[in-house]
Amino acid sequence: MKEKKVCIFFILACIITIIISASVVATSSNVLPTTDTPLSIPGTSVVEITGINAVNFPNVITYVTVNTPEGKQGELTKEDFQVYENGNLMEITSIKFPDKKNRTKLDLAILFDETGSMSEEISDIKIKVKELTDNLASANIDCRYSLVSFRDIVSVKQEWTSDTSLIKNAVDRLEADGGDDAPEVNLDAIETALISGFRPDAQHMIIDITDSMTHYRDDGTSFSQYTIPETASHLLSNGTSYILVGPASVSGQFNVHTDKKELVKALGGSGLFIDIHSDEFSVILDKIQAIITQTYTISYYTPEFYPEGKKVTLEVQVGPTTDSGQFTILKQDGISRTAPLNPVSEELDTDIIRDTDGISTLGRSIVDITGINAVNFPYILTYVTVNTSSGRVGDLTKDDFQVYENGELMDIDSFTFTDSSEKTNLDLAIIFDDTGSLVDEIEDMKEKVNDLTDRIISANIDCRYSLITFKDTVVVKQEWTNDPAIIKNAIESLNASEGFDDPEVNLDAIEKALEFGFRPDAQHMILDITDSTTHYVKDGTPFSNYTIPETAGHLLTNGASFILVGPTTVAGTFDLNNDMRELVKSLGGSGLFIDIHSDDFSAILDRIKGVITQTYIIGYYSPDKNSGESVKTVRILVEDNEDSGQYTIRIT
Repeated sequence: MKEKKVCIFFILACIITIIISASVVATSSNVLPTTDTPLSIPGTSVVEITGINAVNFPNVITYVTVNTPEGKQGELTKEDFQVYENGNLMEITSIKFPDKKNRTKLDLAILFDETGSMSEEISDIKIKVKELTDNLASANIDCRYSLVSFRDIVSVKQEWTSDTSLIKNAVDRLEADGGDDAPEVNLDAIETALISGFRPDAQHMIIDITDSMTHYRDDGTSFSQYTIPETASHLLSNGTSYILVGPASVSGQFNVHTDKKELVKALGGSGLFIDIHSDEFSVILDKIQAIITQTYTISYYTPEFYPEGKKVTLEVQVGPTTDSGQFTILKQDGISRTAPLNPVSEELDTDIIRDTDGISTLGRSIVDITGINAVNFPYILTYVTVNTSSGRVGDLTKDDFQVYENGELMDIDSFTFTDSSEKTNLDLAIIFDDTGSLVDEIEDMKEKVNDLTDRIISANIDCRYSLITFKDTVVVKQEWTNDPAIIKNAIESLNASEGFDDPEVNLDAIEKALEFGFRPDAQHMILDITDSTTHYVKDGTPFSNYTIPETAGHLLTNGASFILVGPTTVAGTFDLNNDMRELVKSLGGSGLFIDIHSDDFSAILDRIKGVITQTYIIGYYSPDKNSGESVKTVRILVEDNEDSGQYTIRIT
């Protein structure tokens, strides 16, 4: 009899620890050979990539376990890792290991073959599920669970929930019955999990537990709508880690169409295989639990551009040991998001994802214009970041830049890098949505404000700060001050509450900041943090007095840089009037967008700090002295890389 006690809980643990030492059982004579591509089996190497999430490209997140005593305890640091993308060394922006200080996020979908042959495994997972959820909570992992079962049909037993009692009850209701006529609709169960809606800033993980082959489209039955290559592509595009706890051999015939190990092979580092007969199932569940709770979350921002659909190879090295995997580029010139694979489920009908091509997304290009100040026209100041190693440390000189205005090459009059001996000026207005849904972001801001102000001082920047909050009204928390202690106290007073009735009065908060008055010789910057849409004039409410085009015009006239940390999905409908990304688009190079769900908010604040303290300030005189209102285009080149933006002048 099969040694089936390969506990489901162990499978879940295997995701975290990848410490399995079992190898694939030799195939029997009644099994057809499949491809020769090696399988990723947890525990067989020191460094193991358990997943790659690139749905927020150019932000790439990889999940790695290191099977050494130090690695399992989380004692490794950023300096111990090297990450290569297509052979090129990347700069790691953040690294986290689940512990009391670092809270990580996981969306864990459990797929279970509920046929009669799985009765022992179902009994084991019922015993282990509470231990699993308790251990994930104690590891400081913010986890959502879902449960999908399958035979010749797919059944959603539990949609996404963070309530551990609900997932436990769903597991308790599993019942092994019937279905002894392998194969089963395993691919369709995976696809059902994929369209359930993973959080963009969480690790996406599917644990698939079965002792059978899979149906596939055109296999002579009507059960399945998918093939292994299609499902592999969907897993890669969705940045989903996949752990198969399945058979190494079956009583029927394995081939490239029915053998789910082929799916694991196609996923590279994002797929792992555990032989369901390699150990007691409870032991397997322990391994999976260890994988989940002993994973390093490593983020970086790639400077590279790839065509849609391109498969990119990622390699992670710790000492002499490496592992590699792949991810797929889903979209390059718009807001990175997960492609719809099927009609969206009823639960997600209100999560409308609106694409906005042409938006300037921070870190997506080598050269980023972060602002253009023309308030002292004809003298123009433009603010530029260069996302290369030499660019970020200020090693570039005036000769490395070319500046064009309306297509005409300009003579650079002044050239400064922040974080240099020459003092620069910045007026930074922080606009914060302090509704209840932003409670975590507000806590992160409180923790990071000292680091931000200290870094600005050390970069030799003379900075003034102001703070404005908004819900359905605008509140000035702090007018301009150059005292870091005062802005810190203002941020400490923030309290997230109420306001779950999107939209909010975001445009009016921006207009209030513009009323404060910026210093003519300073960079004018507004940092806008929200997870909502905006009210606008004549939207059927009395809350707002402005429209996006009006506010865009005012920002351009004031020479204000605008950084939006905002959503790509909302619990409502995006349109041209309420989507703040339209404001970013209207500003050209003076607007930047960061997806608020693309990373932990603390990491996003680190990126913003880099923008502020790693900026080239380039001054020139515009040759155009025409009176009247005019919009001009500025284009900046650094070698073969460029960015462009606009400014508005009004001369009386």
